[in-house]
Amino acid sequence: MKICFLNQNLNINTGLGRYGYEVVENISRQKDIEVIVLVETKSNHGLEKPILNKSYLLRNFLNIFINAIKARKYIKNCDIIHALDAYPYGVIASLVNIGLNKRLIINGVGTYSILPLDKFIKRYFLRWAYKRADKILCISKYTKDQILRRIKLNNIEVINLGVDYDKFQKNTVAKHNHSEKIILSVGALKPRKGYYISIPAIAEVRKKYPQIKYYIVGGKPQKMYSDLVKNLNLEKNVEFLQGLSDEKLIELYHQSDIFLLTPVTINDNDFEGFGLVYLEAGACGKPVIGTHDCGAEDAIVNGVTGLLVPQNDSKKTAEAVLKLLDNPELAKKLGENGRNRAWEMSWNNVAKKYLEVYNKIIIK
Repeated sequence: MKICFLNQNLNINTGLGRYGYEVVENISRQKDIEVIVLVETKSNHGLEKPILNKSYLLRNFLNIFINAIKARKYIKNCDIIHALDAYPYGVIASLVNIGLNKRLIINGVGTYSILPLDKFIKRYFLRWAYKRADKILCISKYTKDQILRRIKLNNIEVINLGVDYDKFQKNTVAKHNHSEKIILSVGALKPRKGYYISIPAIAEVRKKYPQIKYYIVGGKPQKMYSDLVKNLNLEKNVEFLQGLSDEKLIELYHQSDIFLLTPVTINDNDFEGFGLVYLEAGACGKPVIGTHDCGAEDAIVNGVTGLLVPQNDSKKTAEAVLKLLDNPELAKKLGENGRNRAWEMSWNNVAKKYLEVYNKIIIK
């Protein structure tokens, strides 16, 4: 079976790239599977063909058609076309497939599986692509529900993201200062990540735990976040980190007491599609805190592997953090449950679910 994937890139330092890399890498390891990947920019994966025009050019619809023409010669010898994001790659894949009649899968990842459906022209392209797909595979129930709110489909199901479980078992550094509580967030400094909620929550927690440290791994802070930290007098408590190696990041996961990320949904179409970082923290045995009404609900089992709080609620977020800091046995139990769930949701197991879908649509 030969599969052609389409994605922006396989750069493990970006969210979409890392997810694409994990899917491709784990599928390519399966028996009797041949893989090719069409991308915009090449990273270090030997299966990539960087033949697609850059995403910023895709604002011009002509470039979508140009990409479809360029991709056709690679796809005509494949059995399955698998677009790893809906827009523009699902649309490109659907255009390529005209006259080829290959089996077509489109992944619904998050914002770009929804946002185009609310745009005047783009909605027609994406609705057409969704209806032509043999399967639409959403990374969370929330993403699936958001798509179905906008278009009726009967070819859609959920396959959650996976985690490289073994990779996160490499714990070589223990925390020495037990009086210093460490809270960790990992995610780009985008409004939908909810840092303007979590930072004030830490200010509240500091009243009881004055030595608390809050590490945010997401890049150089924008002025709004720097000003927020300064206004709350949190300069000694909050630190923004960037450019960490995987080894350093895993070390930080293991040193932390709690993993915290409080996504918010913006304008009903900019939302957290899943939250792989919750599984990464779980793989390290850490309790996690996320929010309701987004993809985090698929990554976190509320009260079992972590806690879910309302969106845009710093008070409830602070209460959740304090609940875990005040109850170390509860935190330990949630962390152990999170580790077990992360193992169940390893990429090896997720890849098997993809293979089941491939085999089903091939014999249709």
